[in-house]
Amino acid sequence: MSSKKYDMTVEGVMHWAKAELGHVGPLAGVKDKDIQYSYAQCVVNGMLHLRDALYELVTDPRYEHCKVDLLKTHDQVVRTVKHVIRDYGVNIDDIKRFNTRKVLGNLSYLKRGTRKRRS
Repeated sequence: MSSKKYDMTVEGVMHWAKAELGHVGPLAGVKDKDIQYSYAQCVVNGMLHLRDALYELVTDPRYEHCKVDLLKTHDQVVRTVKHVIRDYGVNIDDIKRFNTRKVLGNLSYLKRGTRKRRS
C-alpha cells in the first residue's frame, strides 16, 4: 500500500469511476493497434489509481454508510482493468516502471485470475 492518500469524496470517486469505465467502449473502437495499445495503457494506469482511491474509502470507517456501493464499484473497476490488461495485452511491468514516485499501491490483486491473451 502506498503512503500517498487521494483524500477524495465518495461523490468525486464515483464520478471518476464513471469517466474511467466510460473509456472501455471507445478503446474497443480504435482501429490502429498501436494507438489502441497506448490508449489501453492510459486506461489501465487511470483505473489502477481509481482502484486505490476506492480502496482508501472502502477501508475508512468514516465511509461505512457507503461501503456497499464503494465495494461494488471497486470490484467492477478491478474486473474491468483485468479485462483491459488481458484483451489488449497491456504490459503491467511498463505501468510499474512508469510509477516512478511509487504512488500506486500493491498490484498483487492483478495476478489473480489474469491471463494473457494468446495471439
